[in-house]
Amino acid sequence: METTKLTRKELYDLVWSTTISKILEQFALSNDGFKKICKKYEIPLPPNGYWLKLKHNKPFKKEILNLDFNGDNEIEFTIREEGSIINIDQSPLTILTKQILSDKNAPLSIPEKLTKPDVLIAQTKDSKNNYDFYSYRTSKIDLLSIYVEKDNFNRALIIMDMFVKLLRYRGHSFKRDINGDGPHIMIKEISFPFSIREAKKRIPPEKNSYGSTYIPTGILVIKIGESYKAQEWKDGTIKLENQLAKIVAKLEIDAEKELIRQEESRIYWLKYEEEKERKNQIKRRKDEEIQKFNKLVELSKQYNQSLLIREYIKAEYERAVDKNNLTPEKIEWIKWANDKADWLDPLINKTDDILDGE
Repeated sequence: METTKLTRKELYDLVWSTTISKILEQFALSNDGFKKICKKYEIPLPPNGYWLKLKHNKPFKKEILNLDFNGDNEIEFTIREEGSIINIDQSPLTILTKQILSDKNAPLSIPEKLTKPDVLIAQTKDSKNNYDFYSYRTSKIDLLSIYVEKDNFNRALIIMDMFVKLLRYRGHSFKRDINGDGPHIMIKEISFPFSIREAKKRIPPEKNSYGSTYIPTGILVIKIGESYKAQEWKDGTIKLENQLAKIVAKLEIDAEKELIRQEESRIYWLKYEEEKERKNQIKRRKDEEIQKFNKLVELSKQYNQSLLIREYIKAEYERAVDKNNLTPEKIEWIKWANDKADWLDPLINKTDDILDGE
């Protein structure tokens, strides 16, 4: 959208020379949004009766612009596109609803009777259980969930036909979920269960009777979603037929939010797994290091033991020489003991037919 800038003085001159309704034909703002900007920049607005006095050349008091202002001197406005009813200061839901309503090709006109119904509507209409209060589920064809009295069934079909056609026009589709329930509305792979029902009024039980009575009210309700996430729109000051653009806009915004939530969740779990793997790698390296260190300690103990054995063998040899007792048996023992020391010594690792199995 194109933008333009006005100084505080230019905006002041504009509001005292042009009605706000005319100004809003130029700028994409709501009445309240424009007044908030004027308040923010301390632009005084004409009082009630000002335009009538101006028209009849009657005297009026014009409030002076305060030049001692500490904020920005320029204000940026978005220029309203020709024929657009979008106000940029409104909520995303309101903006998107207006975009749908301003689309001349959108199927929003309310027909007097069902004409060229969507396949989902045609299948539902032809179902033998048209007026039963049951969820339409079949393994062969898709039927919509419609819970209304017979007198309101045709209106419910028309509303659902408008709703389905508008959703298809907006590029959305319908699909059953993994459990075979549906069809559900599919917006960017986000699934929304939906149904239409007739609201009922509860009549408390009379004296000496059991159970409340529920009577149909003629008020139709569109329900989107399940459980605590479910949202409902119903007949009121605005008929349900005239709320479809807002319902579709809400679904599209919710789908976009859900996609963002899923992406944030995906990134979170990706980072979680990466951090988990990083910690696992650190633990593996630590475990490997501890294992190598323990092995080093074990080998050093073996080495020290082999040194002690050799010292002992040497002492035995020297004692035998001193005692003139270096017998063949002692010599054989010394050879055997040296072999065991060589087997224990990690620097030699001599094989031993008997001890290698231990």
